[in-house]
Amino acid sequence: MKSPTSRSNTAVYVYVGGIVVLFVAMAFYTRRLDAAKREQGLGEATIGQIDTGSFMLKLALLGGARGVAANVLWIRAEELKRAHEWDRLKATIDLITKLQPHFLSVWTFQGWNLAYNVSVEWDAPEDKYDWIKQGIKFLKEGVAKNGKSPDLVWDTAWTYYHKLGFSDESIVLRKLFREDEEEAFKTYIEVKSGTPKPCDDNFQLGYGWFTNAVAQVDAGAERIAATGFEAGTEFVDKPEQHKGKPGDLAFRSMPAHAQTRYAERLEKESILGYPATFGEVAPLEWSKALKEWVVFGRHEWPAFNDDKVLVRLDDDTLPAARVKLSDNAKYWTERWSNQMNYPYWKDRSAAESERDAVRARQLFYEGTKAYKQGRFVGEKDKNGVARDGAVENFRKGLALWDSLMKNHIPFRDDDLNLKDTGLIVRRYLSALKQVGQPIPDDIPFQDKLSKIRSDPSFDPFDVLEMIKPGAKERRPAGVR
Repeated sequence: MKSPTSRSNTAVYVYVGGIVVLFVAMAFYTRRLDAAKREQGLGEATIGQIDTGSFMLKLALLGGARGVAANVLWIRAEELKRAHEWDRLKATIDLITKLQPHFLSVWTFQGWNLAYNVSVEWDAPEDKYDWIKQGIKFLKEGVAKNGKSPDLVWDTAWTYYHKLGFSDESIVLRKLFREDEEEAFKTYIEVKSGTPKPCDDNFQLGYGWFTNAVAQVDAGAERIAATGFEAGTEFVDKPEQHKGKPGDLAFRSMPAHAQTRYAERLEKESILGYPATFGEVAPLEWSKALKEWVVFGRHEWPAFNDDKVLVRLDDDTLPAARVKLSDNAKYWTERWSNQMNYPYWKDRSAAESERDAVRARQLFYEGTKAYKQGRFVGEKDKNGVARDGAVENFRKGLALWDSLMKNHIPFRDDDLNLKDTGLIVRRYLSALKQVGQPIPDDIPFQDKLSKIRSDPSFDPFDVLEMIKPGAKERRPAGVR
């Protein structure tokens, strides 16, 4: 029979052995978990020093209540926004992100808040631009701290693309962007090559960020495999991904949209003080847009009602491919193609990349300049060089355009083209009226003439349309 002392010593050895086993197991598990955190971008190394501010906030942090503290600060941020205390608002938002750097909603919402909500509280375009820039830089900081999130990359791309490119003052905001001397703000890092890509146009930069977001989604499976965990492994604090999920057509179409907008805005005076660009550049950029639309169109999507049926939007534009589709594949191909207006965008990019299209656009541009200057018919300049007036430029341009459209019916018949071409036709009719000339019997787009005349819209992305004659450097209406 063992003595009490022997039994006690045995128990001690068992406990010590158990503790050693637990420590060894925890060491291996911790190493494995740290590797997973690094792979998923979930480590806390990027939090930095937290300026906690108040005693209550320090107490909350001491008790591990970061979420509670972040909620308090979020409410405080909304109060500061309503009070128009912008500097304190920005400081409070920065503090929230230091408390919860991997809570993606903070970056998404507050980046949008700065770029969209705060910026519109200012009158001067320069002030608007500054707050839009702060919103974008905030989002880029979120990307740096959550490198595996395509959502934040996409949000950054969207703000460059949309807020700078589609605001009421876009012709001024794009000028401020082009003349911005902060090169890092106008550069993106290409994900696939790691190469810095500087850009002088917000649509170009948006294209780069959108492309990176798509590349990150496409590399998602590889990143999960690299962690060493089996597919389906759940992480306690893994950020939720919203963009780029199966069926997210809009997400994957954005590189093509950004490249298309860049090519489109080249051929008009879309930046205050910068003339349009034609020559060799315009058709090249439209060719790039066509390539992006084809890449998007050839991506395979599983049909919602049968994931074994793979759908490509491009098949809707190819009669030989279309006739081979099953009824189910044909249904989803047509539905998604129409939903994305894919035939229009593809056919437009193909048409616009042709030399006649670029020449017609240049004639429309020269005709509009002459029209705004009141030069309706040709004349000689001070050097004795003959210059066509608005009537001649519009007539030549529309003749080229009409001939081109006969080979691009999806583009010709779309309402977007009708609005764009209709603006030129209305200027042409007005120029004819100014010089007392009758409307030609063979005027292009006769079948659309009544609809064209009833459309009072203008082009808000064209300086020539926004600036009144004789006031080239004045700001557009509504911009103070």
